[in-house]
Formats: sequence, C-alpha cells, structure tokens
Amino acid sequence: MVFTADTDLSTFPSKLENVCLDENFIDVIPFIIALRNTPENSLKRLELKSQHDPSFTLSHQNNQSRYRKRTLSKLNGATNLEYLDVSDNELLTYGRWTMFQGMHNLSVLKVSNTQGIALCKTNITDYCLKNDLINLNELEMKNCKIEFIPKTFHFPKTLKKLILGENYLTSFEASTLRHLNMTYLDLSYNRLPGLSDEMCKELTRLKLVNPEFLINLQNNEFQLTCSYIQSLRLLANSPQLFDQVDKMTFKTENNIDLNYTEMVAQLPRLTQNCQIKENFSFVLTTFFTHLLCLLVLAVFFHYRWKLRYLYFIGQRRLHIGGRLVNYNPQVDVFITYDEGEPRIRQILKNIILPFLKEKNISYILGEVDFPGGDMVSHISGAITGTRKTLVLLSEDLFLDHYREYEMNLAIMREFNVRGQVIVPVFVERVDLNTYPPEVETYLRNQLYRCLVYRNNQTFWTLLLHAIRNDS
Repeated sequence: MVFTADTDLSTFPSKLENVCLDENFIDVIPFIIALRNTPENSLKRLELKSQHDPSFTLSHQNNQSRYRKRTLSKLNGATNLEYLDVSDNELLTYGRWTMFQGMHNLSVLKVSNTQGIALCKTNITDYCLKNDLINLNELEMKNCKIEFIPKTFHFPKTLKKLILGENYLTSFEASTLRHLNMTYLDLSYNRLPGLSDEMCKELTRLKLVNPEFLINLQNNEFQLTCSYIQSLRLLANSPQLFDQVDKMTFKTENNIDLNYTEMVAQLPRLTQNCQIKENFSFVLTTFFTHLLCLLVLAVFFHYRWKLRYLYFIGQRRLHIGGRLVNYNPQVDVFITYDEGEPRIRQILKNIILPFLKEKNISYILGEVDFPGGDMVSHISGAITGTRKTLVLLSEDLFLDHYREYEMNLAIMREFNVRGQVIVPVFVERVDLNTYPPEVETYLRNQLYRCLVYRNNQTFWTLLLHAIRNDS
C-alpha cells in the first residue's frame, strides 16, 4: 500500500504487510503515531525513502527553510518488520541506531544518504546490532560520510551483504569481517589507497568459505606502490574475487592513472622494484645494526675496566664487590711484575725482597702464594687483602692479561678507598703508548708519584715511605 499526504491515518490496518510513503508524504509523525497505536500490526516491509529534490529547498534567509528529507525518530510498534528503507532521511540526534531497537526480525536495512547515522557511536551501535538486529542479512549505508570503522565495532554474525559505498573510508580493518560469512561487500567510491595484508588474507578466507563472495572496490584511490603490493597481487591473481574489477583505476607514484589491464601489465616490474628496495633496506639495516654493535663493543672495550669497577661497586655483596671495601688488610704489599722477564725476576729476588724483609714489610707474590685454580678470585683477594700494590713497570708487563687485571683492580681499589693504593716503580724505560688505554691514562695522571728504580739510598727511602704511607 502507498501512503500519500491525503491518506487517512486515524487507524492503521492491522493486516497490512507492505507500506511505502510517497515523495509528498513529508510529515511522518501521524504515520508513526498510527503505527504505535496498532501494536498487533503485521507490517513486514516499510519504505520511508525520501525523494530528495535539492531544488525544493528554500533559502534560510527567507526563514522558509524546508527539506524533502523527513525527520525520523524511533519506530515503535514495528517489531515484525523484515525490510526497512529509511534512506535519504534525517534521523534525530537522540534517535540514531536506537530507532531500530526491538526489530528482531529485520533482515534488510537501508540507511543510505541518511544524516545522523554513524558507526563511530559504538556504545549505541554495538548494543543495537548485537541485541536487536540479530537476523540482519543486508545492511546498506551509502553516502553516510563514514570516515572509519572502529576496531572494536562488530557487525551481526548473520550479515551476508554489506554496502558501504560512497563514503570517506581510507582503510578497512580485517577484524571487521572476522567471524562473518558474507556473500557481498561493497566498498566502492571510497578513498582506499589499497588493502592491508591481513585484509587480503581475510578476503581469501571468505572466498574459500563461500565461493559466491564478491567485493566491489571500483572508484577508490588504489596506489601502485610497494606498500600495497599484496593487494595488487590479489587483484591480479584472483580477479574472480572482485566485482566489476575491470572498472577499477590505479594511480602510480608519478600520479598516472592506469586501468586494471595496465596495472596487471605493470605489476611484474613493480614487484621486481619492490624486491630490490626490500633487499637494499635489509642490507642497509643489517649494516647499521652491525655497525651499532661494533660501536657498542668498542665503547665497552674502551671502558671495560671502568664498567667493571661500577659493577663491583654496585654489587658490594658479591665476593669481589664485598672485598673491594675491605679496610682491614692483613698484609702490607702485593707485588705484581713481569714473571717471564729474567732480569726483573733477579732484581725482585736478590734486591727488593731482601729489603722488604729487612724492614719487616710483609708481601704476597702470585707465583709463590697463589694455590692455583681460580686466578681471578686469588688476584682480587690479594689486591683487597693488602694495603698497597707494588707494580714493577716494564715494557712487556701487560702482555699478560692477569697483570692487566691486577693493575685495573688496584686502580678500582684506589678509587674506592680514596687513597694511594698503588706504588708504581719503573724498572726499565717504558713507552706508555704501548700500555692499555686505562693504565696509560692513570699513569700519566700519577707521574708525580711514580718511582724509577735506582739501587741507592734515595730510592729505598722513597719506596719505604710510599709503602708505609696510608694517605
């Protein structure tokens, strides 16, 4: 039945199943009131689509503004509806999706070119779609100015046909289609630059589940770039998945428009260029990653003893860290020297050690007093268990990494106790540039208290003073 402006709406036929309001039926309120007053109606199909004519609109300046679009609110009493078309209307702000509440039998809903409808109001939309439109098979929302679909938004699981053409969509998430078994998806006349890799997988899944599934992507802004190479491959390899694929257009990086056939012809070259770019990016990334690792290793190597010192100081309860704060050493001197140099061994054995014994200065020698086993532990115990560390500096002293470790640990000890722990003695001419960087830096800063071995009274007096002085 077609309702006109002259139709008597004092009563609503309870057995009427199909209703269509013609373009002259502007005031829909009497119809809604009549429908509300007939709760036992049999209405199954309702067409409220306005025949919008822009020339009918009068200017606001004359205060005679009138639109052919109807203003709709909640359709109470339409619980048996199976088909509803409210396209080209204006929904009240407070109405929106709530006007469809209670329509459990609704199978087809068309709200194209409708003001006041949106998918971004998820708190209202989700509730309505999940709890009211539970049998919805087809949803048409053309030209509703939809810019995006929230990731949290979910369409009814019963939905088979979704039409979102002529909107402002720039992306379409694969999660939107998850758990759906659709037969048709219309995204034509939007602003999509391409499809994500996940979306391509989801479309392939839908096609496998339902061979009749089609998607319409014509008149979008598809770009012929590496960012969307997967979607371009899907278009080229599976044209049966797309509706009106021959009407699609593509834009190159040079802003040149191509049709579908030209895109397919250009795809191999684009794939090759993308592979070259990907390989170059991989090589470049790998190079800079390795370079960064080398720089980190270089910095760590350069500052290894300082870092180890900071670690020991921060871990004082560990076996070495705890010993670094031992302020009650039992022995006077720990002696470190080049054990492989016969001349230095002779000086130590025949001259220095007898002098120390004569002056009642106790000492520790690694090659004599260390029992073997964990050398690091023995060295740390000797450094922290003595008041002073006597270092006999020679050209090849630090070729042995244990001697380097002894020197650096003594430097750490000196920093920690804030006193002079090391007694440096040059027993031969040395080029400091051949020493490890941290040792060289330390010695250059401490040259004023370095001794030069001379078997004379002045040297022995200075050595004895350096060993006994605790400052």
